[in-house]
Amino acid sequence: MASGRREMMIGARMDPVFGPVVLVGDGGKYVEAMPDVQVLLSPFNDSEVKAALARLRIAPLLTGVRGEPALDIDAFCAAVLAICRLMMNPNRGVEPRSQSGAGRPRREGCVALDAVVYATVTSDG
Repeated sequence: MASGRREMMIGARMDPVFGPVVLVGDGGKYVEAMPDVQVLLSPFNDSEVKAALARLRIAPLLTGVRGEPALDIDAFCAAVLAICRLMMNPNRGVEPRSQSGAGRPRREGCVALDAVVYATVTSDG
């Protein structure tokens, strides 16, 4: 129901040693067969997300190839930073395990395609 040029992945978890870690990389149906991901340790900033994306094997595809427009990396980075902020909030109550997003051409943003989110239920009692 949503379209884009490339599926990208954002994953996050609370590591017992490193704290909040966020995974970025190539998404889609082949993500397990041909993983292309980078791990970011929180906190991080926009330029660190862009550097991680530049280390991906698919990095040339993100900037546009053979007449294709570049993807909206700024919008994708904003989504990654939002997940980072969520993970760093000690009262978050949720932990996104994976999220797939459609990379769209520059200035068209990105859109979440699916997500797995675990909620923590606490008792005030």
